[in-house]
Amino acid sequence: MELLQEHSLLGAYPLRHYRFENGLQALLLHNPISPVMAYLTLYSVGSASEGPQQRGLAHFFEHMMFRETERLGDGDFDRIISEIGGVGLNAFTSYDTTAYHVNVPCRHLRRVIELEADRMANLKLSPELIERERGAVLGEMKMYKDMPSEQLWETVMATAYRSHPYRHPIVGYMEQVEGFRDEDFATFYAQHYAPNRALVVIAGGFDEADTLEMLEQGYGDLSPGAPLAAPAPAEAAPQQSLRKEITNSKISTEYLVMTAHTPGLRHADAPALILLGALLSAGHSSPLHQKLVLGGLATQVSTTMLEPELLLVSPGLFVMDVALQHGVPAEKAEGAIKDVLQNFAEKGIPEDELKRARNQVRLAHYSGMRSNMSLARQVGGYTFACGDPLFGEKLMGEIERVHAGTLRELLIKYWIDAPRATVVQRPEHEPRPS
Repeated sequence: MELLQEHSLLGAYPLRHYRFENGLQALLLHNPISPVMAYLTLYSVGSASEGPQQRGLAHFFEHMMFRETERLGDGDFDRIISEIGGVGLNAFTSYDTTAYHVNVPCRHLRRVIELEADRMANLKLSPELIERERGAVLGEMKMYKDMPSEQLWETVMATAYRSHPYRHPIVGYMEQVEGFRDEDFATFYAQHYAPNRALVVIAGGFDEADTLEMLEQGYGDLSPGAPLAAPAPAEAAPQQSLRKEITNSKISTEYLVMTAHTPGLRHADAPALILLGALLSAGHSSPLHQKLVLGGLATQVSTTMLEPELLLVSPGLFVMDVALQHGVPAEKAEGAIKDVLQNFAEKGIPEDELKRARNQVRLAHYSGMRSNMSLARQVGGYTFACGDPLFGEKLMGEIERVHAGTLRELLIKYWIDAPRATVVQRPEHEPRPS
């Protein structure tokens, strides 16, 4: 194995980044006073990794990975984790990654490594198991399809992106999921579930030498899979603004989402764009909260850069999301937002507003680091998205150096002068009888 990087997170937690001969990467974050450790496995596969005929397979495998292997029967994985005192066993699929996580007592680390290595290489993909899980996946998709928030988000992404795979829903499309064949699963598993496509993050109290030996014993004999493909090329920002309106019979108030394209986490403008999100809407004293929520137009407003929220590999979006008060049209909120932005563009950004925004960003960042699992997710997510486990800490340092003038310039560049995509979701009213 090779030691790639050696760090100290927050000046308190030793962090070492290793790569094994078969390509498996491991981040070991040492918290010596913790008797419980977080075990997180990140695979470089999400909805953006899927081909045109594979939409939904990444999410499907999130379910299948808890089923049978060649060594374990259906349900054994969950049972064993419960017997050794594991909690928080779960998984999630995003645009660029699928993650599997659990918290376990440190003394049971070897068993967890055995279980995770087993399902990485020996998952059983029998037709019976696939059909059993297909019903569960389709049921979940139907539930999502009936949720107004999911309808809104899928429309937002499909409007903002015209060709990039981020435009497709993470769960895929029901007609494709219904038609997946047995060989589709075997091909996808062989391509994406392999040591060179995975990052294991362990955070807690452990002996490093023993842990490395256990990782070598558990994963060392597994064969690497296909090389990691380059992410889809960034999509050029649209040349003109786009607008789409949808209706939903399950809502009684309107929703407004506006998006503008951003340049990605590693771009020099990223720290200021993260700060801009906090400046506009974080906290009750923020200008958009005061203008929209305290002004009686909305019940909620948020503005954020998607890349750090979802740890996107490709460039994402700056998103403004507004839930309107009953009877208030989205256009009224759009006008109020325009007034706030134009005021900053014309008069500049006061230093006290900049200071407040910095404090809000710090609060959100460090509040999300209160457990071994949250630490593991941060360092692992930034390693996958940016190649640097300490990227989050470096962002905080860059945010401290953003000037009010720079923030004003980027507000104009990325929002006021740039084309944007707008989606309005309105209640669907029954037609009145004639």
